[in-house]
Amino acid sequence: MNSGGTSTVKNKRYLRLLTIWFVATSVCASPLAAQYSGRRDASRADLEIRRDSLAARMVDMSGDELREIERELAAVEQRLRLGDYRPGDVVGLKVRGQPQWTGSFTVQPDQTMMLPGVPPIDLEGALYSEAPAIIQAGLATVLRDPQVEIDSRLRVAVVGEVKEPGYYDVSGSMLVSDVLMLAGGPTADAANEKLRVRRLGETYLSGPELSAPGLTLDDLGVLPGDSFDMPNKEGKYLLIRNIALGLGAVASALAIIALIGN
Repeated sequence: MNSGGTSTVKNKRYLRLLTIWFVATSVCASPLAAQYSGRRDASRADLEIRRDSLAARMVDMSGDELREIERELAAVEQRLRLGDYRPGDVVGLKVRGQPQWTGSFTVQPDQTMMLPGVPPIDLEGALYSEAPAIIQAGLATVLRDPQVEIDSRLRVAVVGEVKEPGYYDVSGSMLVSDVLMLAGGPTADAANEKLRVRRLGETYLSGPELSAPGLTLDDLGVLPGDSFDMPNKEGKYLLIRNIALGLGAVASALAIIALIGN
């Protein structure tokens, strides 16, 4: 057999293995690296770069690695297509010297935000990173040089072994421990080290990633609709205790659909 041909085959195999190792370590080894698409402050250009990078990496992926990249790619594409704001989301505003526009405002069924004396501000398709400029432009129609601070809040579920399971509007600057305390804190039967965040029925974060000191919800890539699930010490989830939350979500969705239909 030709030694040069053998060497070429070995080199190609080595390069392919090196590529797979690089992609696996950069995308999957670090939970925070894999969550880039979930960062709320990502710009549209950031997300487009991430989308193209993920699409290119899929060529050499298979199995669980491929499915993980496909899920992240779908999340990025959804953000680019639909934006970040949904009916019922709460946006916290602070407008310097203007108390009437300082407070919490709800995104309407048509994805606009209504402020007193201001034309409807359209947030359809807007990313969180784009909202400050959009809201400032809306206020500029009635106020000269508005100084605006925005705190887009997330509605998340907290279920399982917590004292007051339910839905909560939280700030991206909060810590995981703050979210748990909103729900009354863990019960005596809670397995704190097994806390997980679920998205679309699948675990997104778990265990050590959630206990890292100083990391905020924004740092962790938590998005509206995510669920904080606290198991008990036997590893069981309180499905019966929290089934009302699922029914409440269905009722809320039906109410929004009815409003849109009208």
